[in-house]
Amino acid sequence: MKALSFRQPRAEQVVRGEKSVDIRTWQVAYRGTLVVHASSQRRDGRCRLLGFDPDALDYGALIGTVDLVDITPVDEEAYEALRDHHLLDGPFPGEPCYAWHLANPRRFEHPIPYRGRTRLFEVEVDLEGVPLSQPQALYRAVPPPEPDPDRPFVLYTVPEPDGGYRVALYQWLTRNGERERRAPGAMWGVELGGDPLRAVADHLLEALRANGYRATDLARAAGRDKPFYLDEPTGVRLALILLAVKPLSRYDRIEAIGEGVRAMGDEEAYYWFSKCSDGPHAQRAQRALRVLLAGE
Repeated sequence: MKALSFRQPRAEQVVRGEKSVDIRTWQVAYRGTLVVHASSQRRDGRCRLLGFDPDALDYGALIGTVDLVDITPVDEEAYEALRDHHLLDGPFPGEPCYAWHLANPRRFEHPIPYRGRTRLFEVEVDLEGVPLSQPQALYRAVPPPEPDPDRPFVLYTVPEPDGGYRVALYQWLTRNGERERRAPGAMWGVELGGDPLRAVADHLLEALRANGYRATDLARAAGRDKPFYLDEPTGVRLALILLAVKPLSRYDRIEAIGEGVRAMGDEEAYYWFSKCSDGPHAQRAQRALRVLLAGE
């Protein structure tokens, strides 16, 4: 039987029946039943933002099935029209873009550990007779934060196995007159940990202090459901820093980017944020920013 892998919480949304369209940049001729595989990659900040307890979700496992009934090409207008079905909160990713239409989700009573692959792949286990249960709201334990009109960015701290933490930054935007959640880095959000996070710690603490928090609040908040709320100018600059330094390892380059963003005027910072966080060319803009500030 053919399978398709989804990162959480998308896999959970599929087997619940909440997500009836999946957006992909490729298509296949196959139509029929798919096994839903939950990727082993974790996105704890993203899960919490969408109201899921990340520790209660399944990872690296087959968790159910769904019927692939059709695949249709999608332009920007169709992408917006299908937003309530694909549940993605980022902008149109550009072409090629296809909507995979899903129906009849069924959850396995117990997840089956299995290593996933890219694109469609064959499941080499016998699933005949595996007990099924109807989709149900099992894991929605953490309410998403309410938007703050004065502080549209939210910052989570996510605990790491070594006792440290990484951060996940998201932004509330306005669409059709209402606030919506959207990750600054297109539809995936921006998370940062390890040495790059330690190298920009001063900028992170500066952002918190500018919004009335104390430096000691950061470590204490690791793993908690309540995020930090940041105002727009602070959030824009912090998002730029996190996006730009994520692939870097050299401290001098990371430091140069942080200082360069700090020195920007509001107009310049907003310009770069719009380029680095939106659309199919965001990664190219992030690289251009690194070249400008750190000579990458």
